[in-house]
Amino acid sequence: IPQEIQGRTGIDRTVTKWLYDIPTEAHRIDEAVDQVQLLVLKVYSHIRSQVCDQVELFAESFFKLPLLRRLEEDMIKVELSAVDKEGYRVRREKLSREGAANQQALKEVRECLKVLSTFALKHASV
Repeated sequence: IPQEIQGRTGIDRTVTKWLYDIPTEAHRIDEAVDQVQLLVLKVYSHIRSQVCDQVELFAESFFKLPLLRRLEEDMIKVELSAVDKEGYRVRREKLSREGAANQQALKEVRECLKVLSTFALKHASV
């Protein structure tokens, strides 16, 4: 918070300096108009960025976090039906069998690779 107050004081001083830099002489009116338009754009940009930062914080604090808490509570209460549990059990068993079959196939491929490597070394040296 002290940093935020210091930042606002700094921008106040900057805007005040910009205001005093605007010419007030009649023969420099075109230059004054350009500087005022530029000043309005700069101040608008600063205000917009400040508001965007605050809106993000507001949304995070008052909407997102409470929603996530409620979602977590609701997810804890979720129960699978007997049909879903059975389906997942069958799927798990099927995947386990496939994994075991793949392990066996991998073992066979490694053995073939070993045989081929040995063969290649014997015939390469000849």
